[in-house]
Amino acid sequence: MDVRLRRENLVSGGQLRAQPQQVSVEAEATLPGGLRDEVLLFHTQARALPLQAEAAGNRVTVSGRVIFQALYSQGDLTRVRSVEEMRDFSRALTVAAPESAAAYEPVCEITAVSARVFNGRLMMRADLNLWAQADEMREVAAVTALEEENAQVLPETLKTQRVVGEGRAQGLIKGEFELSQALQAEEALIGSGEARVEDILGGADGRATVTGTVDLTVCHASRMPGHPLVYTQHSLPFEQQVTLNGENGDMLSASVAVTDVAAALEGEGLRVEVGVDARVQAIREREISVVTDVFSNSGDLLIPTGERAGYCVGFVNDHAAESARVQLVLPEDAPRIATVLAAFAQPVLAGARQQGGRLQADLSVKTTLIYMTEDSGIPVSHTAEEPLRLSFPCELKENDILSLSASRVEAAAVAGDRAEVRFVLALDGRGARYRPVFTVTDVERQPAPAAQAVMALYRAQGDERLWDVMKRYRLSRDSLAALNESLREREPGDLLPAGMEIIAYRR
Repeated sequence: MDVRLRRENLVSGGQLRAQPQQVSVEAEATLPGGLRDEVLLFHTQARALPLQAEAAGNRVTVSGRVIFQALYSQGDLTRVRSVEEMRDFSRALTVAAPESAAAYEPVCEITAVSARVFNGRLMMRADLNLWAQADEMREVAAVTALEEENAQVLPETLKTQRVVGEGRAQGLIKGEFELSQALQAEEALIGSGEARVEDILGGADGRATVTGTVDLTVCHASRMPGHPLVYTQHSLPFEQQVTLNGENGDMLSASVAVTDVAAALEGEGLRVEVGVDARVQAIREREISVVTDVFSNSGDLLIPTGERAGYCVGFVNDHAAESARVQLVLPEDAPRIATVLAAFAQPVLAGARQQGGRLQADLSVKTTLIYMTEDSGIPVSHTAEEPLRLSFPCELKENDILSLSASRVEAAAVAGDRAEVRFVLALDGRGARYRPVFTVTDVERQPAPAAQAVMALYRAQGDERLWDVMKRYRLSRDSLAALNESLREREPGDLLPAGMEIIAYRR
């Protein structure tokens, strides 16, 4: 006779990652001056925007865009200019589980940026670490209850989470700021920004509203004597609506990325337009109970079969920021610092590990200082790279999707041959947490050998549960607790102290 079981199709998951690949993206821009004009290159930066990941067979094709920006002077070396170029890229990555139908998310991180001038053209290159990540989902026909006399069941209750709604929207945030006349700014050159999510509202009415702040830095060409380059920093609030279906009680999670920053001077003020890409998820929590083991304490044997399934017990979307500083020391033959004009910091995450509720991050920071010397009206730049270790207060882990950015970069000369560069490093990350649980999917009935009387004094082994002793002697918890007072407050899944003595008796 079949065992009477109750089953439910539950979602089991796990993390998949396409094999990372190092790629290079190149762009070039024609400079406006003559081929014989001398060119000084001060700083080049790049931002990578992952756009989509398409899976087919054992490949995931990741496509995206790199936006290059550079500061330089040409001909009149006292005047700082800027250039911006974009390049699209597409690369195919290998997938470890080609049979999976999971939806992959593209991820790209810039690890290095370089540039050179050749025949009146600016040749720029960005090195990227490229990969794609997905949460694989499949159904497990889990046994949730048995309707059998004398069956002893070991259940496990889990609080699981699943994404029930997703939305994405791109928007343009506009703002205007007053500029001090003392800056004598004549042209906005390049701008950069980092977004911080501060609140998420709605979700149950077909849309969600994400609010936060973009921290902006804009470099300007200036007419100020001895200051051909100045920079300003601004905070721009944003509000972005995203179409999203959910229900009351769903948790909302959001991330916002800056895709572009355009800046222009108007009169005595600054006008900026910031492109943002907002993503929102509605997450629903549910409590489920699954059977992880079963036996009978009399009659036929009950033999379970099953599999180890990973249940999603949480999603993490965290933001943490820490202040940092580095000392930039000039080479002996470098011109000495008279006035600092601007500084830039480009962090690259080398490794991370979770320890005590904090993420210990190892990184390198490439800093660029643009400054004036005492004996020339021509700006000078110096770039150096330094290792750095920071501890961020967050629950992120090394296998989450992590991104690192620098904002609020400021520099001050300490001496003629060195400067201190200060900045805020922001760490953003998201990922899913899975709990592996052995789940019974079927139970078979088998004839039991003739029952024998039991009278034993058993000593518990290390990492042994009360359930293991019950199953060894085919005794219920109540039968053991009746003879062992130390077991009366213990549940079947509780671990027993090593060496604990237990009396097992059955007639």
